Amino acid sequence: MSIPWRAIAVRFGWRAAFGMEGAHPRLIIHHKRHRHRFSGADAWKRAVFVSIRAPRFTIPSRRPNR
Repeated sequence: MSIPWRAIAVRFGWRAAFGMEGAHPRLIIHHKRHRHRFSGADAWKRAVFVSIRAPRFTIPSRRPNR
């Protein structure tokens, strides 16, 4: 059973665009709120992984005042 990476990525807001690389069109996956741009055979899959990755948690250097 294959995973529908494209359908999942589209639900997260990723979009496809075409850019020209020489004489060949190139598929580019982008999101307006992410700085990442992906291309290649596994571009949809990588876009999904960026969307489901948990945000980094930074530990404050000191405790907030209460």
